[in-house]
Amino acid sequence: MKTILFMTLSNLGDVVLTTPVFQKLCEAFPEAVIDVSVGPAGSWIFDGHKAVREICVYERHRSFPNRLRHLRKIRRKDYDLVVDLKNTLIPFFAGSRFRMSFPVWIKDMISRRSLHKKDEHLLKLKDLGIDGRSENFFIPITPENKRTIDGLMTDTGGRKTVLMNPGSKSHLKRWDARKYAILSDRMMKELGCRIFIAGREDDDREIVDRVLSFVSGPVVDICGKLSASALAEFMRRSDIVITNDSAPLHIASAVDVPTIAIFGPSDERKYGPLSRRSRVISPDVKCRPCGKALCSMGPEEGCISRINVEDVFNAAKELLVG
Repeated sequence: MKTILFMTLSNLGDVVLTTPVFQKLCEAFPEAVIDVSVGPAGSWIFDGHKAVREICVYERHRSFPNRLRHLRKIRRKDYDLVVDLKNTLIPFFAGSRFRMSFPVWIKDMISRRSLHKKDEHLLKLKDLGIDGRSENFFIPITPENKRTIDGLMTDTGGRKTVLMNPGSKSHLKRWDARKYAILSDRMMKELGCRIFIAGREDDDREIVDRVLSFVSGPVVDICGKLSASALAEFMRRSDIVITNDSAPLHIASAVDVPTIAIFGPSDERKYGPLSRRSRVISPDVKCRPCGKALCSMGPEEGCISRINVEDVFNAAKELLVG
């Protein structure tokens, strides 16, 4: 096995959950070179890895001619193995010597329904004779990332460091900004915590500003100031992360930081935190998890609005002080 095509996903959180598969391939075939097909949000994860020969960054919405050119390029590479985590038909047109067999792939889709996504991806290696159990994520952290976080985390004064992530691409997955603010104030006043609030500048600035407008204590705004890899290093040094269902949740799992995950419509059995010390807070309603992008109750009255501050605070207190 000399050449491998590893086809991962588009969204950053989804890509993070596929890195244990990438790690397994590196372990099983240490002499192989790996080309990675990945969406732009997660390409940095594989950049500079010693096993990676080429990174092909694809856009989710490509024209049919572009897709054909991409397929021809794959065929010309003459890969020994194609591992496709996107569930496309590309492996069957790529001409590789080894690939996941179609009947097993269909059969396993049924058995994976209750698996966490990380384990679902790993199970696909079973058909290749590779043990599909792994806790090893891969998040590259550079010396520059460490120096950046050194500058941010000075002068803690022995206080617990709490990172909050109130954003998410889906508004139905966003816990109320006012509740995040109340939680922040309580954790500062009652637990003596130092609060940092993170997010992506283009996606999360509005919700971060809303939280900041409600807080009464000093919260450190780091929204848009950290790359994803620097955020991973910040999380690694934090005492706890409190987050909605979003990419930072999966980064928190990758660095194994204690995590409070606030869930609304999505299924925590598939997307929940994997840190050894973590808690999921979700509403007790019959209609969840629905996984829908729209709710008949509207974005402000969806199931996540039923979660109260007291439950999140108590879970965080338990993880921080026992």
